[in-house]
Amino acid sequence: MDTLKEISNSIAKLSNEEINAFLTEILTEKEISTLSNRWRILKMLNQNFSQRDIASKLNVSLCKITRGAKILKNKNAISLRLIKETENEYN
Repeated sequence: MDTLKEISNSIAKLSNEEINAFLTEILTEKEISTLSNRWRILKMLNQNFSQRDIASKLNVSLCKITRGAKILKNKNAISLRLIKETENEYN
């Protein structure tokens, strides 16, 4: 079994609290910050913020934002589905 699949299967068995604890244990603060910023980028793109506004607000390069934009252009992207589900949960 490849490692990413093994990690994914392990995470799938955890509760939300356990997932948070696991990510905090295994990732550095920098990695958590990077992951959080990528999620914020996707959310802001989905809310129609301009790439330049996102770059300014999050202090990230346009390359990172462009990557997120490419993901969201794919209507079958899991990230897009999760962003929409998350927005529905919190609105």
